Amino acid sequence: MSMAGTERRRFLDCITSILLTMLGLLVAVPALGVLLAPLWRRREGEGGDGGFVDVGPLEALPLNHWQLVTLEAVRQDGWKKTKFRHSIWVRRQGTSDITVFSSICPHLGCPINWHSDQTRFVCPCHGGIFDAAGQHTEGPPPRSMDPLEFEVRAGRLWVRWQDFKIGVPQRVSVSV
Repeated sequence: MSMAGTERRRFLDCITSILLTMLGLLVAVPALGVLLAPLWRRREGEGGDGGFVDVGPLEALPLNHWQLVTLEAVRQDGWKKTKFRHSIWVRRQGTSDITVFSSICPHLGCPINWHSDQTRFVCPCHGGIFDAAGQHTEGPPPRSMDPLEFEVRAGRLWVRWQDFKIGVPQRVSVSV
C-alpha cells in the first residue's frame, strides 16, 4: 500500500471519530441535562415564592367572618411532583389584620369545623373546642390551633402551608 493511501485512511478515521464524538455529545448532553436538572433546582421553600401559595384576592374574603379556603400547590422533590390540597381557616378584619389557621386538629389530625352560631371551632372526632381566636378551651387537644404564615402581595393572600406534629403540646413543624 502506498503512503498516500495510508494517510488518506488515517485522515478518514480521524474525521469519522470526530463526527461520531460530536453525534454522541449531541445525544448525551441533553440526556444528562434531563437527568441532572432536578438536582440543581431548588427545593420548595429555598427560593422562588418561598413556599407561599396564592389563595386568592383579599376582597373575596368577607370581613369579620371565618371562611374555609382551599390551598392547592405542587411540591417538587427531585423528579417527583406531588399535588397537594389542604383547607385553611381565614378571617379578615381589615386589610392588614388577617388570621390564618390550619384546619387540622392538633389532637389526632381530624378536620376542625367553625360553628358560627356558637362562635367557636369544634373538632368532631373527640370533642375538641377552640374559641374564635383559635385558643384551646375544652377537650383532648394538647394545644391551640396551628397558625400559618401568610403574606399580602398586590391585594392577594399568599399562605405557606406547614404540617405540625399532632398529639404533642409543643408546636413542632414537620417536613413531609
